[in-house]
Amino acid sequence: IRDSFPGSDGYVAVIRDSLAKAGVDVAGEIKGAGPNCPREDLFRIADSLKQLDPEVIVSFGWGSTIDAGKAAEVLRTLGGDIEGYFGTGLVAETAKKSGTILSPHVAIQTAASSGAHLTKYSNITDVHTGQKKLIVDEAIVPSNPLFDHQVTHAAPPSLTADGALDGIAHCLEVLYGAVGQPAYDKIKGIARVGIGLVVNYLPQVMADPKDKAAREALCLATDLGGYSIMVGGTNGGHLTSFSLVDVLSHGRACAMMNPYYTVFFAPT
Repeated sequence: IRDSFPGSDGYVAVIRDSLAKAGVDVAGEIKGAGPNCPREDLFRIADSLKQLDPEVIVSFGWGSTIDAGKAAEVLRTLGGDIEGYFGTGLVAETAKKSGTILSPHVAIQTAASSGAHLTKYSNITDVHTGQKKLIVDEAIVPSNPLFDHQVTHAAPPSLTADGALDGIAHCLEVLYGAVGQPAYDKIKGIARVGIGLVVNYLPQVMADPKDKAAREALCLATDLGGYSIMVGGTNGGHLTSFSLVDVLSHGRACAMMNPYYTVFFAPT
């Protein structure tokens, strides 16, 4: 399941060569999902997986395509309506009842953004209602996450900025919700480093897109954002951003909303 962007064919060729050298046959290639993973893209990918019937899934792309791979495998293996899996723990519950195990998923991240290759989340959007919904389940965490930071070096400024803002939102929202919780100190440490990396290095990347050290710092920052939402959960900024899916890109929507939630969570 792959995205297409300038230079992507070369990376996909490397993946194909690597699989061939390992004696792995490629059953087929599926076009990835659009931004925010529209339901139509999910259903198309799930249908293709059913036809190809692979033993292992490889997704290569941005967060939406990786999310699509997670949810498509759920539909392929467990069946049912996608609506029945929105929420927390419903995939694992269904798999346990049926005695079924989801196929291994090699998730190859290509953008410093959502950290989707590391997480238990899959965001799916109904473009007709303009509403995004979320699967939250340990069962869909990719078994083999990969992130070659070099792939991000040619990312355009708009995508770079949006991904970095999403990374800040992950760290910040989890921190706000962790006050008084046992994991607060751990989450505070993750947030301090993750947000600090974005604040320090995003301006450098915007000024010089070829700054490899700064690019790597953003990759580490957004991976920390992914780690953060595995330790805790996002809150208001992400929740309200789901209703802005047809207005703004995800990172920008979270960035617009989180100042209001900063006031909300501020000490009285």
